[in-house]
Amino acid sequence: MTGNCHDLKHRYTFGDFLYWNLMAAVPLLTAGAAIAAASTFWLGAYLLVVLACILALYRFFCSHCPHYARDEKTVKCLFMWGVPKFFEPRKAPLKWHEKGLSLLAGLVLTLFPLYWLLDHPGQLMVYVIAVTVVGLTLRRTECSRCIYVDCPANRVPAERQAGAGAPGQTVE
Repeated sequence: MTGNCHDLKHRYTFGDFLYWNLMAAVPLLTAGAAIAAASTFWLGAYLLVVLACILALYRFFCSHCPHYARDEKTVKCLFMWGVPKFFEPRKAPLKWHEKGLSLLAGLVLTLFPLYWLLDHPGQLMVYVIAVTVVGLTLRRTECSRCIYVDCPANRVPAERQAGAGAPGQTVE
């Protein structure tokens, strides 16, 4: 693999994991700071919502991914590293309700803190810009070379997907 954006990404490194989690930390910490300024109770609720959304994504979305299906005891991908595989890998394509739950989890993560961020215009701007940058960068640099061909965001052309990680296929 030469490292250019057009190569399919068959393996992630710990550096990839650190990079994406640091990028995702900006909107999460910005939202957390705005919520904490108003209420520690709601900060706790936000943290529980974040955890619940991550668990829902892990169960209903990640368990279908070829990176999850590898013969390793832990997950090694963009957003999770060293997390045990609590669920059996699911080799079938995503069902409509799994896609819906994944979309809903992303929307809840994004929209939940807006109530508190509206009281802090500067933090709201940082939050909106950070969420936009994370989303666009992820789409531009990862979705165009992803082996998870059943992902609704996958942008790899069909002719390059052959053998990339079709549902039911473990890639190495």
